[in-house]
Amino acid sequence: MEGYLYAVLNLPKYASQTEINERHRSLSLIFHPDKQTDEQLKETAAKKFLEIQKAYQVLSDPFLRQVYDTLGSEGLAMQWPSYIRSRSKDEIQELLEQNKLTLARRNLNQSILPKGKITCQFDASSIFDSETEPIRKRSTWITTMQRRFSEAGVMSRSIIYSAEKKINEKTSISFEGHSTLQRAKGSFRFLGTVRHQFSPRVVVLASLNPFFPFTTKLDIKYEDPDNTLTFKTAFFPLAINSLPVTTTVSLSRRLFRSKPQRAKISLQVSKNPSISFLYISPPTLELSEDGGLPQKSPPTTSGLKYMLFDKSIGLSFDRGVPDLVVEVGLSLVELSTRLKASVHYGLSGLLLSLGVNWSNDAAEVASTLILSPAAVILNFDFGYLEQRLSLPIVLSTQFSPFIALGAVVIPSTATALGYHFFVIPRRRAQRLAHLRAIKKEFEEDSDARKERNAVEALLKDSVKKQIRVETEREGLVIQQATYGAAESEDATENILVDVTIPLQALVRNSQLHIPGGDTKAALQGFSDPAPFASKSLRVRYLFRGRVHYAEIPDYLPVVLPLAEHQVNGYSENHGTPAH
Repeated sequence: MEGYLYAVLNLPKYASQTEINERHRSLSLIFHPDKQTDEQLKETAAKKFLEIQKAYQVLSDPFLRQVYDTLGSEGLAMQWPSYIRSRSKDEIQELLEQNKLTLARRNLNQSILPKGKITCQFDASSIFDSETEPIRKRSTWITTMQRRFSEAGVMSRSIIYSAEKKINEKTSISFEGHSTLQRAKGSFRFLGTVRHQFSPRVVVLASLNPFFPFTTKLDIKYEDPDNTLTFKTAFFPLAINSLPVTTTVSLSRRLFRSKPQRAKISLQVSKNPSISFLYISPPTLELSEDGGLPQKSPPTTSGLKYMLFDKSIGLSFDRGVPDLVVEVGLSLVELSTRLKASVHYGLSGLLLSLGVNWSNDAAEVASTLILSPAAVILNFDFGYLEQRLSLPIVLSTQFSPFIALGAVVIPSTATALGYHFFVIPRRRAQRLAHLRAIKKEFEEDSDARKERNAVEALLKDSVKKQIRVETEREGLVIQQATYGAAESEDATENILVDVTIPLQALVRNSQLHIPGGDTKAALQGFSDPAPFASKSLRVRYLFRGRVHYAEIPDYLPVVLPLAEHQVNGYSENHGTPAH
């Protein structure tokens, strides 16, 4: 029940700490078991007294109350590291929001326990391969296309469906059925799997087919921060003197202590043995110095501000024949999109794969184009939670430059048009709405405004004396100074803080210096009007009777006066040329 702990104390969610303390004190006196003489009433009072104490324990703790307000009772059941309490309220809220998404997805997964995948492979090569069409006189293009479409059809269908049951925190079991229909021939396989986590680093999966020949699979995985070791094998337990059908061993290890790059070696022992060596550079996100995340900023119009690159390169030896394997990926964080290209090159020829993937917390859409000497295949994948649909389409049974070019150009053009006419206008509207909300919040933030006004009132008298002294010596006098977003837009052009008086108070002997690299919100009389963006200090000042102007971003130190700030040819007399 949402807000149950508030209901126990009969308080609204916006109740102050004083109200919580008073209500806890009064209810504790009423329901204290020691004050009851009737045994039945005493038992009820003890139960209510414990509920009151639990509610007060949570709501009187600022951190636990913030956790409960955001995540509910599920958040209270989670183990939170002690260092989180030392963070600011906004940082804690950001962390809680991330966990809220994780909990929401977990709850959705629990509501649909089965996992399913449907694959339907189409053969559309008759539509595009010119060689499939015999030369016929008096055939019109309409009848030709009708005949070609009639020859296209479904090559195979398969359905995989499984259901998983969690026995305890470390063990779960699942049952999977796999049905395949290919060219009027069908097959069915049934598989039972037990998953057990022996420790945080070791996970074992054992799968058994209950039908003859009782194929058994065993997967063991060990993982620590620097190494990952996996062992996979399949065998027939009732076959005498039978060797495993296939066994794969792979080892992945971090190459550098402070970097994520890894090396991976995989060995497969079977009728067709193989070994591969890979260098893997996973995607990494560089955070700004203030620790901001992309989610902390308003959405950009293009959605291309945060990009992650990943790559892998290596050699694979299949039966001793080497293949070069290269894969590169580009992730567009704001658009939740990943572009991928891979190349396999060996004696059998070149295999090229181009793909794009979009996903959110619940859904996923992917498209992959595979080009090889033997075929051109376009594959579509759709997913929602744990339910998936895969549609591989064979466009040609041999490599065709024309078909390959069309399969690249047509989807790319459609994507570009959709991005330009749908994505960008939608993101622009979202950004403006976000910025207007921030501007409204800034304008209504009376507490911050009162604090700034109070600081200015405290500094006002000393600043007047300072200005008088600096004016007499023709020193540094701040005429106007504002602090706000470095790049202004229609919705944010007025999100500025007037810091003329606080900045003048920092002047010493006609000089001003503020270290760079950090936000200036901690300075007396300053505040952060735009926590979502990089900020600049805009200053108009007089020095030696001449007008100077500067725009200084947060990452640079503020050093005044500087000759390069001088507005050439103008003095303090309202633009009168200086002599």
